[in-house]
Amino acid sequence: MAANADSSGNISKFKWVIISAGAFILCLFAALLVIVFADKLNAFGLTKSFYFILLIPVSLGTAAFLFGALRSYAKYSGNLAYGKLELSGPIVVFCLVIAGGFYFAKPESSFILTIRLFKDGDKSKIIKEGNLIADFGEQRVKKEIDENGEVIFAGINSGFIGKEINIIPGVEGYRLKNNSTLIIPDNKLIYLELEKKSDSTLVRGIVLDKDGNPLPEVNIDFENGLAESITDSKGRFALSVPEPAGKSVLLTAELNGSIGYRDYVTIPENSSITVKFESRK
Repeated sequence: MAANADSSGNISKFKWVIISAGAFILCLFAALLVIVFADKLNAFGLTKSFYFILLIPVSLGTAAFLFGALRSYAKYSGNLAYGKLELSGPIVVFCLVIAGGFYFAKPESSFILTIRLFKDGDKSKIIKEGNLIADFGEQRVKKEIDENGEVIFAGINSGFIGKEINIIPGVEGYRLKNNSTLIIPDNKLIYLELEKKSDSTLVRGIVLDKDGNPLPEVNIDFENGLAESITDSKGRFALSVPEPAGKSVLLTAELNGSIGYRDYVTIPENSSITVKFESRK
């Protein structure tokens, strides 16, 4: 008689353990692949699909271990509109794992965001060259502008609908006419107006800590890379910003990876800017 089968011809517990272990390793490998290639899957909106496919071998491996190796038993009975449903054995665990994966994980859906760029206040004057950077939470995505004057971001988490995102255009000679922070509308379509860059303004300032002491080596950033500088030993900075005086711009102060200031400031014509750096976790 075979070593891996009992007298009735059933597979032995040891063999079921091997089968279950193989299924577990296969699922673990598949999960690692999903993690490694998460960005690419998300870009095509496939993360949710692969998650549900992965539930099938997980449920099969669980059922094989419980009923083959541990000899467990399960039964479910329920009433339907036209009769009675009764399930027993591994199929119950299979259904529980699948249903639990749907109910508890609830992978969020995604959507496609379209941004149409135009200039000079005329939506018919589309911009066909350059790129656009969008910050979706901690994720920064860069896309080229197509021949239709559009930038399409696919696989965006639905949780961003109605939320603010930061936009950075990379179009030579042009900049955003309004602030770089936009709200994604329900129709997932944004018209983005650019205008020609104006003359630069020399901006001076000083960065102080919470006690009023000057802070050296602080990174100063206007509009996410539009103009950058580092404070000197006395906490002072001076840089040319390609914006007119009176324009409201986003200023970020960062020291050793910690952002101590991030807010909109008005570019002064003659006076300087005082930035109060507050450490944030």
